[in-house]
Amino acid sequence: MIFGRKRKARDHGADPEEERPDPTADTDGSSTADLAGPGAAGTDGSGTAATDEAATDWRGAAPDDPWVAVDARDWRQDGPFDIDEVDLEGDPVGRMDLGAMVITPIDGMEVRFQVEQSSARATAVLLLHGESAMELSVYAAPRSGGLWADVRQEVAQLARQQGGTAELAEGPFGVEVRRMMPVATPDGQQGLQPTRMLMIEGPRWALRAVVYGRAAIDYADEAVTAELREVLRDTVVRRGDLPMPPGSIMALTLPPELDEQIRSATQAETPAQPEAPTEDDRRTLPDPSGQSTAIQG
Repeated sequence: MIFGRKRKARDHGADPEEERPDPTADTDGSSTADLAGPGAAGTDGSGTAATDEAATDWRGAAPDDPWVAVDARDWRQDGPFDIDEVDLEGDPVGRMDLGAMVITPIDGMEVRFQVEQSSARATAVLLLHGESAMELSVYAAPRSGGLWADVRQEVAQLARQQGGTAELAEGPFGVEVRRMMPVATPDGQQGLQPTRMLMIEGPRWALRAVVYGRAAIDYADEAVTAELREVLRDTVVRRGDLPMPPGSIMALTLPPELDEQIRSATQAETPAQPEAPTEDDRRTLPDPSGQSTAIQG
């Protein structure tokens, strides 16, 4: 981390208009698979907050949540950062500016993007290094926080319902969900894929990271996890001022040359029709959707 830091006092004042997202708003046709179950919050496709009388209350952790004390710590002291907390002017480090997110890939790291078939919007970045990988995506969040505390138990519950295992644990960025999910192997056999899902909240945003491979298995081995941790800590989030309901995924802005490659790749594919969401009483977040398009970083 080379950039100078100019951390500002955080504004924790609640904004009633941002506290109540619409959990049933339609997206632009992309998949509404979500972080904790179907029925994702969204926008009208233009970045304008969707409205509905039956809004979801992102209330944060329940009073009896045993992880409240862990949530209360400052997990962002060494990053990831908000754009207003750092000074990137004159920064000599090679970074990739993706609009809502600025990342710093390390040498030898492959960069891929999760792209919606219908709109060719990039919604997540996948970083592959050695035997590990990490997917990063950004969500709008309420000023009062509590987005991750509100959904992580249901993330674990859904994993178990799908035949996997899940547990909450304390990691280097706070509470994380460690899962073993059933998957089909390349030879048609059934296997289990280990993942670690965590979310770090900043001023009106939440950065979600999903870790795969060796870093998800040997999570206590710093030699295995150090490089992905460094990339995550060096990530900078640019929330912007547009109104967005909490839980809305923020699209990434790609450099022109990468955007052209992405659009060419997605236009060659036939869009898959998303399944209709099933309504229930879960508080959910949309997953990054679409095809993973490889771009060498």
